[in-house]
Amino acid sequence: MNYLLLVVAILSITIGIFVGALIVWFIYFWRRRQIVDSLIKPEDIVGLYGTVEIPFDSGSRGKVRVNLKGSMLDLFAVTDETRHFNFGDRVFIIQMKENKVWVVGEDSITVISDQ
Repeated sequence: MNYLLLVVAILSITIGIFVGALIVWFIYFWRRRQIVDSLIKPEDIVGLYGTVEIPFDSGSRGKVRVNLKGSMLDLFAVTDETRHFNFGDRVFIIQMKENKVWVVGEDSITVISDQ
C-alpha cells in the first residue's frame, strides 16, 4: 500500500512539473512573438479624433486629449480655422509639427467627406 502511494505521488509530481514547464515555455514563446512598442510617432497621432481640454482658437493654443494605444495623451493644439474650440468639442488631428497637433473641427471633416 505504501509503495503504491509513493508511486502515485512521484508520478503526480513528475506530471505536475512537466505540465508547469510546458505552460511556462508556451507563455515565454507567446510573449516573444508580441511586439511591445510604447514609442509614439506622428503617424500614430494623425487621423485620430480628440476632445478639447483647454479651449483655443486660431490666435492661441489649447490642449486636446486623445486615446492612443490604450493611454490618454494630452497634446498642445493649434488650428487655422476661424472658429473657437470650447471644452468638450471633438476635433480631428490633421498634422503634428513641433510637438503640437494641428486640428480641425469634427464637423469640418464631415463637410469634406460629403463633397
